[in-house]
Amino acid sequence: MKVSTPKFILTLAVGLTAILGIMMAAFATPAVKSGIHNVPIGIVTTNDQAYQKLAQPLQDKDFDVTQYQSTSEMKKAVNHREVYGAFALSDQGDMTLYKATAASSAVSQVLEQVGQTVVANQKQAAKAQIQPMLEKASDVQTMKVLNQKLAMIDKKSLKTIELKSFPSADPKGTGLAAGALPIALGGWIGSVAIANIVKGKRQKFWAAITFAIIGGLGLIAVVQFGVGTFDGNYFLSSSGAMLGIAATAFFVLGLLEIMGNRGLIIAAITLILLGNPLSGLASAPEMLPSGWGAFGQLLPPGATGTLLRNLTFFDGNATLVPFLTLVAYIVFGLTLFAIGKKSVLIEDVKD
Repeated sequence: MKVSTPKFILTLAVGLTAILGIMMAAFATPAVKSGIHNVPIGIVTTNDQAYQKLAQPLQDKDFDVTQYQSTSEMKKAVNHREVYGAFALSDQGDMTLYKATAASSAVSQVLEQVGQTVVANQKQAAKAQIQPMLEKASDVQTMKVLNQKLAMIDKKSLKTIELKSFPSADPKGTGLAAGALPIALGGWIGSVAIANIVKGKRQKFWAAITFAIIGGLGLIAVVQFGVGTFDGNYFLSSSGAMLGIAATAFFVLGLLEIMGNRGLIIAAITLILLGNPLSGLASAPEMLPSGWGAFGQLLPPGATGTLLRNLTFFDGNATLVPFLTLVAYIVFGLTLFAIGKKSVLIEDVKD
């Protein structure tokens, strides 16, 4: 009976430790370092001075700020996924927050907090100007006018308008945020099952296609009719899920065909250990550490999540990049699948 050599055991231990390190970095770093990293937002005002006064502190907080001349222009930018929301300034100095919770509930909450802080600072500054005048005032009429101004200042608050919201059944989009792991793990498990249970190359191909179609319909059915996170066109959203599952399935099958169990490890690292925490579904890609969020969008879970979000809530805008990303995984996986088939035929000829 063959036994494992010390060298093999040591190599295995080092390899497993490396995987653990990757897993720890992928899960812990985004959790610890998450925050504002060039999150694109807008400011609606025709007053350049007012824009600069508000934009500078936001840019200091690492927001990527764009000025819009009109509300309609800003709303178009939100719908095209160019910004997550915007602050609109009136001629009277009042502030309105236009937010798109469906784009990211985490960014939406941050913008609301920022807006409330700005309004509170504005109120404090205005009171600081009026209070000395009130203390010096001697006639009743002047005191009355100044007290009325203070009362008006106290009433000022941040007005919030929702542009793109999740359904009332899941107002924070928790179902979508939790979807990265099922997308990654479910696709991985399904592909492994097909590779080990289905016999025949052509049969595995059609099994993966069938899994993608039925799996996409089933996944969106749970998210839309069970959890209530989606409320858009069921079949349109399902088509996005089908593409994501197909990308995962053929990526895994291709690696298995070429590399065997080693390919399975690579697929697990790509889809689960990296793809899940770096998908940005729980927050936003721009809230992950610099570079991590962009990288996560190039992995199937992140691309699938973004595609589903934009198909369902943003009229199909900004879907080209995630669509092409998933298509690239399908093409790459099918290529490996075909090459593996050729290598098997060569082995058969030699035998």
